[in-house]
Amino acid sequence: MGQAAADPAAPPPGKLKRILKRLWWFHSFFALTFGVGVMLFARAGLAHADKVMMALFISWLLMFVALRFIVGPANRREQEGIARKGVRVATNYVIKQFYQQMFFFLTPLYASSATWSLSSFNWWIAPLLLVCAVVSTMDLVFDNFIMERRLLAAAMYGLAMFGVLNVLLPLVVGLDHLNGLFVAALATPASVALLSFSIRQVLSPQGALLTVGMTVALFLAVYVGRKFIPPAPLAMPETSVGHGTLSSYECLPPSKHAMRANQLDNLRCGSMLREPGGLKERVEHAWTHKGRELARVTPEQLACDGDDAVFRSVFPVADMPQDPTGMWACTTYTVGGQLVGVRKFEVLTKEGASTEAARPPGDAGVVDAVPADAADAAPRD
Repeated sequence: MGQAAADPAAPPPGKLKRILKRLWWFHSFFALTFGVGVMLFARAGLAHADKVMMALFISWLLMFVALRFIVGPANRREQEGIARKGVRVATNYVIKQFYQQMFFFLTPLYASSATWSLSSFNWWIAPLLLVCAVVSTMDLVFDNFIMERRLLAAAMYGLAMFGVLNVLLPLVVGLDHLNGLFVAALATPASVALLSFSIRQVLSPQGALLTVGMTVALFLAVYVGRKFIPPAPLAMPETSVGHGTLSSYECLPPSKHAMRANQLDNLRCGSMLREPGGLKERVEHAWTHKGRELARVTPEQLACDGDDAVFRSVFPVADMPQDPTGMWACTTYTVGGQLVGVRKFEVLTKEGASTEAARPPGDAGVVDAVPADAADAAPRD
């Protein structure tokens, strides 16, 4: 159905209305700029995790009241006074601030914990959070499209709640990342159901069965696919693989991207981990050769200077394949099975030749989820 043509006899919008419309667009630009600032200082804000958790609780209550009694198509009347319209606008504004703060706060945390590689897909949540963050700053889209569709608004909020709980539960109550992930999965469906339907519908036999079913489904999904969800805010800013004799005061081994097959003595992998408030979960190193896992080792934590935690493992000699040439990887997982990062390298022949028929462009030992300059850094003392 086409849009009705504008009445040519209608007077043009007044000057005040045009100014207010321009200011509203300026507010969208300001909200986006403010959100970028939140992203830049997100890690410093983790020192106030308890306050963020309280803000989450308040925002949930606000969303519940707002979606049920104030905003949304079910609460709109044909004739509304100025006071009711003012309450609706003010409520929408406050809700948008919560959306923006949560999404912009979460995006850099998940991005820094993700493994940015086509061979790993635990980075998907960071772009999704960023899209939601940007959309929440677009007033016309948020007001006229998202908030007018209760299910869409509740699903968007459910994503924010899941993301925030997954980050803050380890920080606030000291849960490890796996249990924090499970609690977030268990809490999200019930909150989304209460936001989308009436309490009577949720507590009815059909509603309760559907809510329990969705909770079980989400729990099983995160349990099976936990390696596709980064253990935010745990990050691995540096990792390296080395061989040969240990150097004095060595923590991370000297970074090597390629090594010869007859020089694999004392093959070792190091991971530097960083998490606000200290590590909540230990890690494991999975050594793979041509995509096949050869060994999974619990690395030792080294006494290194600085606030970061350094873990190092040595590849078991008994598990060395007869022909070690080809692509290798040392992958770091939490003990709960979530992917932290991976370090790739190649083993050449004794003569120094590559056996890879079609090597990918660039360095064979590219480091996933690690800055390029950090990968080639000197050993950390």
